[in-house]
Amino acid sequence: MTSPESDLAEHLCSIDSIKIYLAGLVDAAFDDRKGAPVRLTFVGGEFAKRVGVPFERHLNALADCEQIALPRARRRLAPFVETYCQDILAITEKPAGVYFVAPFGADGTDLVAVSDRALLRFHRAVWAAFIRPLDGKRRFLNLDRVGFTDAAEPPALGNWLEITGNYVLGAPSDAQVDGIEVQNRIEQWASDNGASVSKLIMAPKPERAAARPRSASGQLEQLLAIVDALPPAVAAGWSIPVAVLKHLRDAR
Repeated sequence: MTSPESDLAEHLCSIDSIKIYLAGLVDAAFDDRKGAPVRLTFVGGEFAKRVGVPFERHLNALADCEQIALPRARRRLAPFVETYCQDILAITEKPAGVYFVAPFGADGTDLVAVSDRALLRFHRAVWAAFIRPLDGKRRFLNLDRVGFTDAAEPPALGNWLEITGNYVLGAPSDAQVDGIEVQNRIEQWASDNGASVSKLIMAPKPERAAARPRSASGQLEQLLAIVDALPPAVAAGWSIPVAVLKHLRDAR
């Protein structure tokens, strides 16, 4: 294997660590775009820029030194996301082979049917982590970049805490879920593990500041500025109705 292009490349040495890192890139871009899906090519570009090597080349290097066992066909970004990131990322293919990704459940659909809504708006990954069955695996939640993974051990990169089975609802995909019960489980887990609930909640979207109405004084100044900007010959022949000037003066 060639020497790693960056310190970050050394940490991204397993499928789980790569998967969580990709989810973090998508989450950040998704928020920047105010909830719009992200082009997968953008994610690949960010990976190459931050890690120092293109995605497929990084996976080829890991496979060459047997750090991961991955078929060559799944070392490209789109097949990797489709195969290994289904629990945290949703990927769609548009015409001409253009892929878009978003955090799982970000298309407005619920992960499962909910009978009673939770009062707090948890990250979708948190919601899923406390609902989906464990199926005999261990589950870890990352508090640095919110996401979860089912694995034998927590990934080396990130701040991971285990979610043991007593906190997981374990509801099948077609079952109705009591949102308040899930919230209680999340809050109890956070309390028992010393985790801050605030890290698990989605930040409210900033409200757009209302545009200030233009004052008549400002409008008059803009009008005079236009006159000043005109060539003298044009300005000399340009007339402004007296009624307009009186209206702007009286409104000051």
